[in-house]
Amino acid sequence: MALERSDVEKIAHLARLGLNDADIPRTTEALNSILGLVDQMQAVDTTGIEPLAHPLEA
Repeated sequence: MALERSDVEKIAHLARLGLNDADIPRTTEALNSILGLVDQMQAVDTTGIEPLAHPLEA
């Protein structure tokens, strides 16, 4: 699911961020990139892997 301009405007309003019209396309692209990475991480099969309380507990 890609974010659209209206989504970013709503997020900025809720977060009390002052984005001007020039910032919105760049912010939309950045947020969509982050969400793409989250989608990739969620697609990884972690069956049989125990969660760690700290990443250095390997």
